[in-house]
Amino acid sequence: MRAWPTLALLLLVVLVAIGCVLWFMREAMRNERVAVREKLVDAYRGQLLLVQAKTKEGWKNRLAALDSSGSAAARFARFVREGLADSVICIDEQGRAVYPRLPSTVDTPGRNANAYTELMTLESLTDHSDPRFQAIAAQLRDMVNSYDQDALPSAQRRFIMHELRRLDPDVVLPTLAAEELVARYLETATSVVREPNLRPTEVRDTWSVGSPSGHVLALFTTAGLQTRLGNVVREFPLPKGVTITVVAPNEDAMTDSTVVTASLAPELPGWRLALSLDDRKLFDTAAEQRVTRYLIVAGIVIGLMSVMVVFIARGVGRQVRLARLKNDLVATVSHELKTPLTAMRAIVDTLLEAKQFDEKKTREYLELLGAENARLSRLIENFLTFSRLERNKYAFEFTRVRPQRIVEEAVAALGERAHVPGCTVESQVADNVPLIRGDVDALVTALLNLLDNAWKYTGDQKRIVLRTEARNGSVYFSVADNGIGLSARDRQRIFDSFYQADQRLARTVGGCGLGLSIVRSIVEAHHAKVRVESEPGHGSTFTIEIPAVVEAAS
Repeated sequence: MRAWPTLALLLLVVLVAIGCVLWFMREAMRNERVAVREKLVDAYRGQLLLVQAKTKEGWKNRLAALDSSGSAAARFARFVREGLADSVICIDEQGRAVYPRLPSTVDTPGRNANAYTELMTLESLTDHSDPRFQAIAAQLRDMVNSYDQDALPSAQRRFIMHELRRLDPDVVLPTLAAEELVARYLETATSVVREPNLRPTEVRDTWSVGSPSGHVLALFTTAGLQTRLGNVVREFPLPKGVTITVVAPNEDAMTDSTVVTASLAPELPGWRLALSLDDRKLFDTAAEQRVTRYLIVAGIVIGLMSVMVVFIARGVGRQVRLARLKNDLVATVSHELKTPLTAMRAIVDTLLEAKQFDEKKTREYLELLGAENARLSRLIENFLTFSRLERNKYAFEFTRVRPQRIVEEAVAALGERAHVPGCTVESQVADNVPLIRGDVDALVTALLNLLDNAWKYTGDQKRIVLRTEARNGSVYFSVADNGIGLSARDRQRIFDSFYQADQRLARTVGGCGLGLSIVRSIVEAHHAKVRVESEPGHGSTFTIEIPAVVEAAS
């Protein structure tokens, strides 16, 4: 039975489940962020509506202020200097531009010849420090800056302003930008459109709107209008960390810090108010607190799933190992039991076929039958011991015991094999070896298995030494042989169940690869250690280290 298909399917199911959990958590966190944003929007929407109402009122008052009395030129200058608009056009009852005039009327009578004369005189004076230059420049400056008498047409005023600025760059001309703006508008406009709502003009970044009476057309640049509306917004008291900005139609109202936007007013189509938080942590902290809870829940769920997967995988792996162990055990038992049974049957059949029993020959056959019977008993005993150890059914009886007793019983259990020709089994027990605490039968079984392996995996000239000594509070049982030895790979796996280093030799001498596995289980049950030192062709030494019994002080 192979474990990887089941484990692969289990892993796939877990990955799909984790993916679903992560997707759900992602959606939940996104929805939570949206919910937090909506709560902040609801909290600040009232503030935005109040600012919206105040801005709308301020806009209406600004337009109403344009309908004041006075000459067209004087009103133009006053509106511009007071900052009501970036520029204005004053219109008469017939809807014609009074000041500034349309380009078709620029050359009409009304030009001031004296202004041109003074300008020519100023140009003739090359020394700008000349008092006459200063006097004429001041006179021209006062003339173009004065709108009360309406003495200059707008085109002539603008021309003189440019020339005066060229001759004297430091001259102060507060209405020059307004004159330039209205000139660009009049150059592109076929007629003066007086609508009560703000609308874009043919001039880039320029907007127009008519006063309530329709006698004034106000012109605004995008930057100028944002500044004027922004001044109104800044007059409104806002909570700390909250900023409201005016956004033009061609600008993106949403930024990373924007919480909510709203239309400015019906009279200002496309213009919006954007409420932003100066410190994003006000939003992020509120959102992250909720998101963190989801992440914790997701982590716990995924962690529990991972733990469950580990336990399930271990369970599946254990079942697979048990199934494989069962199959190996059945195959090994069948093979190992078959060999001595076949030999015993052959011996019995040979005896039965004889017409007369020869005493000497019959004794030899019976001795062979006894040896095979002993071999079969050892196999069965190993199988039973292994089975009980694997199922934790082996009942250990721990007592205080002398190591010499365990050595003597193990050597005795080796039986006649210790006395075959060419075999030397030597037992060396040091003096004053302390007592140990253990199960006598189990420890004898462990040493017997080590001796049995040493006997089987040595050649015709066998030398096996069983040493017992005490060092550093422990008792050491070591079994050394002059056998075939073990490679580094074999040393790592030699204690695994059913593992045999030399399969061909194992089939010759018998065995099923359980002896050292039983040794390891018994040693671990005694809280002891077992290790092997070996090199190919130089024999092996297996050592069991068991804690000695500490004698109480008298």
